[in-house]
Amino acid sequence: MNTIFTTRKPRRFQHIPLKDPRKEALEARIRKIQREMGKLPDEEFNPEDSIRGRFFNATTHLRRRREEDGDDSNAKSRRMVKLGVWLIVLTVLLIWIIKSL
Repeated sequence: MNTIFTTRKPRRFQHIPLKDPRKEALEARIRKIQREMGKLPDEEFNPEDSIRGRFFNATTHLRRRREEDGDDSNAKSRRMVKLGVWLIVLTVLLIWIIKSL
């Protein structure tokens, strides 16, 4: 009887930081030292690479879509074709239901 009137507790907010400043500082120092030693070529800064990768990996639905599609370049067009087929099927069903009334 007691379980009927209990309310569920809301999920707690979990902040997952997109970057670890200590890890990035260490990696930057390592890259700087390797460039000075001549092991790495000089690198130009491209902010799009770092930002896009971080947001993409932080979202589960985009990460799942990338895993499902793999390296297939036609995946987006196939999804659009599937969507079009479903819309046509649903439209035909809706017209059939309306005419049968």
